[in-house]
Amino acid sequence: MSLPSLPSSLPTISLCNKGKVLVRVDMNVPIDKTTGKILDDYRIEAHSKTIKYLVDLGLSVVVITHQGRPGEPEFTTLENHASVLSKYLGKDVRFVEDVIGPKAREEIARLGPGEVLMLDNLRLISEEVIEGEPQKLANTYLVMKLAPLFNYFILDAFATAHRSQPSIVGFPYVLPSCMGLIMESEVNALGKVLNTKGVSTVLIAGGAKVPETVKTIKALLSKGLVSKVLVGGLVGNLFLALRHGNNKLMNGVKVGQDTINDVLDTMKLFNDKVILPVDVVQSDGEVAEPAVAQSSLDIGPATIELFNSHLTSAEIAIMTGPMGLVENDKYSRGTMEVMKSMVDNAQFTVIGGGHTIMSARKFGLINRISHISTGGRAFIQFLADPYLPGIKALEISRSRFWV
Repeated sequence: MSLPSLPSSLPTISLCNKGKVLVRVDMNVPIDKTTGKILDDYRIEAHSKTIKYLVDLGLSVVVITHQGRPGEPEFTTLENHASVLSKYLGKDVRFVEDVIGPKAREEIARLGPGEVLMLDNLRLISEEVIEGEPQKLANTYLVMKLAPLFNYFILDAFATAHRSQPSIVGFPYVLPSCMGLIMESEVNALGKVLNTKGVSTVLIAGGAKVPETVKTIKALLSKGLVSKVLVGGLVGNLFLALRHGNNKLMNGVKVGQDTINDVLDTMKLFNDKVILPVDVVQSDGEVAEPAVAQSSLDIGPATIELFNSHLTSAEIAIMTGPMGLVENDKYSRGTMEVMKSMVDNAQFTVIGGGHTIMSARKFGLINRISHISTGGRAFIQFLADPYLPGIKALEISRSRFWV
């Protein structure tokens, strides 16, 4: 098995131990598209451990995160997030409906030791969707307005570490920076996976982030990092549509030609390693073969049996997205059965991504997972290449401020 090299030791949270700290977390959680209610708060609970650690040291903590994308139903203010975080910390988290304006900077200035402030959704700032080199993103208004107000920057947003955006790579360029507790645990756990040679590793790839997942499937197979890939969700629908010429399965899947080419190449080069559904559950609840299906909202019973047969011999199993529309119980059976088979059979299991974690909690399987990654795409991209932009940014910060 050809393994990518791992990053060298990165600055840890024990170094960022005084004054005001800016903490980039990823509390981008599943949101009910009609009510705006938070459907699963696992990420908020997970990041609360890092924040509590800093509060207990008596530091002034400012939390930044994003939620959704502009124009989408999950793009919301973070007032509810602050309320949920308060519950897990057991103390009040102040919220300001601002990010870099005078109101936000005033609240940061008056923040006392042991207090916590959450700024509003980072993606209210258009710069946050820009990707580029750290030294360029350090010159964005987001970084220039906030960085001078802090002693340290703490990157705990592993789930977003695959994006070279200002809040991920810009701050480490101008502030002494370190990993938060979540970031550190992710890097350590993934390092264990990468250092395990000669084992049967099965990737269960589903969910709705199609282009990223397709690219990563191809990379992992090319590097020999996984033995089999079981494909479901919208990702599976794209594979099936191209294999069977059934464009009805493309409903809800919008991709460019590069992604289509990656799927075709992957099926051609790794036909024996890519396992696709043999039946699907349609919107009317009926089961059909992919070649004639009118829609696909879950994998069917024959596919569940097929996928489970590949999991019986798996030593490591990784699930990065659900097999169907898990928000609706009617289409959650495939995800539940495959996840149960994964934890029953594999010695080391990992799940990642908001909807996958939500599913594990819903099915009562969360405590049987070896490692719960807060990042679905970041996790599998780390396996393909550990030098995510966020990792590189911490290494730059180490060379600029710690050495």
